[in-house]
Amino acid sequence: MHPTTAQPTRLLPRQTRLIHASHGVRLRVVSGRLWLTQPNVAQDLFLGPGATIDLLQDWVVIGADAEPRRSEDEPSCYSEYLVTPLVALAPRRHWGAAVWRALRRLAGRATATTRSVWERSFAR
Repeated sequence: MHPTTAQPTRLLPRQTRLIHASHGVRLRVVSGRLWLTQPNVAQDLFLGPGATIDLLQDWVVIGADAEPRRSEDEPSCYSEYLVTPLVALAPRRHWGAAVWRALRRLAGRATATTRSVWERSFAR
């Protein structure tokens, strides 16, 4: 099975989006010019085509910069960006196996502890 390719998100001039990125994402500007406002950051960022930034917090506002109107003959102008996770998610089958191994380890430790306590209590 081939992984699906993420599609860029389009924003019209002055259009905004809210990004929650506490799990960590990389934002890449594909076309146009975007501005970012982040919580607890004094200055906004302006990003052009090809620029990337790693986001690690929620409530990040991204907006398309205002551009002059084009003539009716030309296609509508917009900005595009692509958001990808910083860490690839593990397939669920590996997650389940890891949980199963952890539970077996805990059960083995509990059994060993119980066995040693049991042996000490009767050794007297």
